[in-house]
This record gives sequence, C-alpha cells and structure tokens, in this order.
Amino acid sequence: MSMTASSAPSWLLRLRPSGPPPEPACAPETVAAAQERLGAGPVGWAVEVAREMAAHIVRQVPEHGGPGAYVPFQRAVEATVLIALRGLLTEPEPAAALVAPEAVASNSQLARQNVPLDRVLRGVRLGHAWLHGRLLEALGEEPEDVRALETHRVSELLFVYADVQASRLAEEYVAERERWRRGTEAARRRVVTDLLAGRAVGGSVAARTLGYDLARHHAAFVITSPSPDPSDDSGDALRQLAADLSRAAGAENLLTVTAGSGELWAWACWPAAPPRHALAQLPRRVRERRPLRAALGPVGYGAEGFRRSHRGAREAERVARLGRTGWLCDYAEVSTAALLTADPEHARWFAARVLGPLAADDPRTRELRETLRVYLAEGRSPQNAAEHLFIARNTVTYRVRRAIDLLGSPLGPDCLEVRLALEIARLLGAT
Repeated sequence: MSMTASSAPSWLLRLRPSGPPPEPACAPETVAAAQERLGAGPVGWAVEVAREMAAHIVRQVPEHGGPGAYVPFQRAVEATVLIALRGLLTEPEPAAALVAPEAVASNSQLARQNVPLDRVLRGVRLGHAWLHGRLLEALGEEPEDVRALETHRVSELLFVYADVQASRLAEEYVAERERWRRGTEAARRRVVTDLLAGRAVGGSVAARTLGYDLARHHAAFVITSPSPDPSDDSGDALRQLAADLSRAAGAENLLTVTAGSGELWAWACWPAAPPRHALAQLPRRVRERRPLRAALGPVGYGAEGFRRSHRGAREAERVARLGRTGWLCDYAEVSTAALLTADPEHARWFAARVLGPLAADDPRTRELRETLRVYLAEGRSPQNAAEHLFIARNTVTYRVRRAIDLLGSPLGPDCLEVRLALEIARLLGAT
C-alpha cells in the first residue's frame, strides 16, 4: 500500500469490521482505489458502517429510501465514508476536500423527485454525526495519549468535510432542480403547443407529460405581470395566483406552463362543468395582487375545450390591456368587446363612420357618448341611466338629445350599429 508512512494515523489503518463485511455498494473500481490507500480492513469497516449509517438516516428521513432512491443513496453513503477515511488519513486542505460523485448522483435524483433540500441536508448532518460517533468508538480502544490527540482532530476535520459536502450538495441540488424544471417545462410546453395548434395529442401522452387529464371540463387563465422580474420569485408569484384561483373555483387539478418572462398559462379542470357563479365570484374570493393581472377563458370540454378556453383567455387578456377592466378579466363579460376589437383599425373606422362628430376626442363629447351608451344599454330609460351614472334624470335627457344631434340622425328601433360604435369608442378611445 502507498499510505503506510510513519506520519499516518496508524489507528485508522487498524480499523476492522465486526464480522464478515457486507457486499460493497460502490463500483469495484471505487472499492479497489480505496483499498489501495487504506487497506482491506478499513474498507471493510467503512462498508459495514455505511450500511448501518444509511439505515439510520432512512429511519429519520424516509425520502432517502423511497422507490428507486435507496440503492444510489446507499452507494453515496458508502463512497462518502471512504472519502472521509482517506481525508482523515491524508488531511487535505479544506478547499481540496472531495465530495463523492456517488453522493452528487444520489442528490440529483432526490432533486428530481422533489425531495425538499432541507430533508436532503438533514441526511448529510445525520450521516456525519453517525460516522463521528463510530470513529470515536474506535478511538476509545486506543491509548489515552492517542485518544486525546485524535479526538479533537477527527471532530475538527469531519466538521470541515460535512460543511464542504453540504455546500456542494446544496449547489448541485439547486442546479439539478433548475435543469429538471427546464426540461420538464420544455416537454410540457411542446405538448401544450400541439394542443393549442389543434394537433392530435393522445390522452395518455398528455397525462404522462402534463400530469393533467384532457377528458375534463377546462377553464384557462392567462396571468401576467406588466413589469416582469427575471427572478424566480416573479414566476412563483404567477403560479401562486393561478393556484389560488383554481382552489377558489373548486377545480380538481391545475396545469401551469411558463409562457415567457412575466406570463403564465394555466388550466383548471373539473369532472363536470363548474357552475357559472363559481367563476363569476373569483374576483371577490381571491385576493388581488397588483400589479399581477389575470384573464379567464370560457369553460370547454376535452382537447378542443382546452384550446378554445385558452383562446378566450388570450382575448380577455387583450381586452384587459385596454385598461377598462378589473384585475381579473372574464371572457364571459367581455366577449362582445373582444369580437368588436379583434381588428382595432377596422373597428375605429366603423366607429368613426357611424358616430361622425360624436367620435370627437374631447371631455365633453366623451361624456355625451358614455351617457348615450348607458341610456341604450338600460333600454332607453332615462331614470335607469341616471341611477347608473349617478346624475339627474334631466341631465340624461339633455345629454342624449345633444348626442343625437351630433349623430345627425334619429335613433332607429334597434340602433345596433350605434351601440356597437359606442362600445368600440369606449374600449379603443376616440378616433
């Protein structure tokens, strides 16, 4: 062996398992490299202690022993113990302290399985405490002078190694979570893009990739931030609002897809179509989070309903950008406005032709337009219009008369064109 110099802590080289050592979990080349530096006895001791250590950690943090996680975790624990023994033997500088590749691999798997980072790091702390205790037990059989000197050294070095390992695993965990999130988001976005384009997507493919059942009634949301923050916190705020809206509507499941910086697409679903009032009451049941805004699409069934609801939500979001809706814009309430303003330039031409001088952009004319719009919406009732506008009935009558004068012709029986033109002017502004 290459590590038998007189300066090496000889007690480490005398470590032996209590019986026949278990079969190593690490790869043969890893075990062979450790035996070359430490010898067969210390490696057998490390394998035995690692087996006990892994079982101890899993009892405290069961996530480490989840489906598909235990074997790589056991391998990681064993490799970590072997590296710790080699470190105690050669005392590398703290910056050169190594983290076993097996530990990084196990850590990455836990990240992909969404095991919280604090649970992962608790496993690290439990493991190092267990190893520290077993090493002190071994030192208890040494002479007093060796025990006094080595106890302090072992404690100090294991603390350094634990700190290095925890820091490295935390960094790797965050990086793996981000890689996993991006990969998952990309796959989900591809399936959603196909669905929105009307391309056929099998229900099993959607369920597997999206974790979402298409054979449901869907309502889409488009959630935006007018001043997107590139930080993760901004995306978390959008997802949290989507979750609150879904929960308040009593949805069975929620699907979210990041559409870009400051924009999130979401779908909530139900086995049966939700009652209209459950969606209409969302602005009152969910706390407003300015500057975030949300747009809600119509309820639809299956893949086609999934697509149509999203299109409705996008139209509602477009109308909301005109600045004349609340923080949650419901397509059911602005569908006519969405239709009227789908081609803004054409809509303005139409309004200008129908309204004539009543399309002028000044405060007095805007006041006349709004009064005439409400008067017609209230069934030509001056009293109802006055109550809606909080003005006197005679004021309504006067303004309506002045607006008709500017139109240049009396109102017809249905005056549909006038009503549409007034709505366009309200949404898009004067021409």
